Amino acid sequence: MRAFCLAVAAAFLSAGAVSAATLSEGTGSAEFSGDWKSPTIIDAGFDRISGSWNAQNDYDILGFTALKAGAQTITLSFSPQSPIGDTDWSFSAGGSLYWQTAAPRYSAWEGTQFGSVDIQHWNRKGDFTYSLQLGDDFAGVLYLSLYGTHGSLNYNIDVPGNAVADPQPAPVPLPAGAALLPAGLAALAVLRRRRKAR
Repeated sequence: MRAFCLAVAAAFLSAGAVSAATLSEGTGSAEFSGDWKSPTIIDAGFDRISGSWNAQNDYDILGFTALKAGAQTITLSFSPQSPIGDTDWSFSAGGSLYWQTAAPRYSAWEGTQFGSVDIQHWNRKGDFTYSLQLGDDFAGVLYLSLYGTHGSLNYNIDVPGNAVADPQPAPVPLPAGAALLPAGLAALAVLRRRRKAR
């Protein structure tokens, strides 16, 4: 009886499971594009993106063209590439974050700014997490322009809506006697209790 319940629970939990992966800059063929005329398009299935700003004016322009539609949150977090020491007084790194729902058409600095990263020695232990809230009317296409203007930083982007839902398994028709299964299991339970009571 317990094995049957566990099998049913496992079947329900596995239905509609989501598969996702991390895409890291530098893996595969190249770095993320800094050319606003040719953004890096991120395929569906990657729900985490890892990249870096390595120099002054290091731009990463990313396009997500297969996101789920509707309300969702995109989260970006930034950190120094190596720990900032107590005497690294001159450390400074940062840049600007922009978003839009269409590919850039006229320049690199299009879209709406939703964050400004500025990590220095004095605030090095702060939380450098930025959230982009997309509303119910979001149609599923998002471009992020990450403009590293100075210094070196690593970043992660969490994009849960870019994960791919596994196809739902086709429903399995139950045999005609399946409707009687709960009553039969209840009868067995009653018989078992009676035997224990003797």
